[in-house]
Amino acid sequence: MMLNYDISRLKQRVEFGLVKSVEDDNTGDYKQEFVPQFKLWCGKYTQTQTQQYTLMGNDQQALITIAIRHNSAVKESLVAKLDGVQYNVAAVNSDDQLNAFDTVTLKKISKA
Repeated sequence: MMLNYDISRLKQRVEFGLVKSVEDDNTGDYKQEFVPQFKLWCGKYTQTQTQQYTLMGNDQQALITIAIRHNSAVKESLVAKLDGVQYNVAAVNSDDQLNAFDTVTLKKISKA
């Protein structure tokens, strides 16, 4: 439960959207491009020791967790863009109580 998260820590903007094939007007070719759907205020969220151990199997350098106001539109099928970096939404820990917050775990998309 995230009822006690300090709203003043929501100082960054995160964009959620999809990666779609978009036509390049100059060449006519299609390329994969991030297409934003909506923006939210967020703050970095520090994980507990237990959460960090749970994530040990993953590359922790590529994972960050943010806190947002509860928003049912945030789903694991979306891509997030924070500070110019694209992430897959790896997990959403949702809390739909009044004035509650969700934690969203983001996994950095590595460039091939």
